[in-house]
Amino acid sequence: MAKISEAEREIMEIIWKHAHPMTTADILQVLPEGKWKQSTVITFLARLMEKGVVKATRIGKANQYQACMTESAYRAMETKQFIQDVHRGSVSGLISALCDTGELNKEDIEELIKRLRE
Repeated sequence: MAKISEAEREIMEIIWKHAHPMTTADILQVLPEGKWKQSTVITFLARLMEKGVVKATRIGKANQYQACMTESAYRAMETKQFIQDVHRGSVSGLISALCDTGELNKEDIEELIKRLRE
């Protein structure tokens, strides 16, 4: 599956959050006023359909869009790809980088230990 852009991810987060099919008008209502024009949102949705992330169902005169994968499945896929691309497939490389940069707090470390023991 192709990687989605930051703007496409913003559209997907709206669709995932609402968890029901949404029209372009529904999405525009959720976005901050003036963020994007309707034609821009339609373009993003078309790209997301090409990438297999959303599907559209025609209801009357409007398309209703819904996610083809859950947000957690998407995040897992992106994380796996990030580890592959940036850390040459090494999870320990990712963890080392997080430790070296001080990004992990005590709670994060405890959660990691807990998850590793499961």
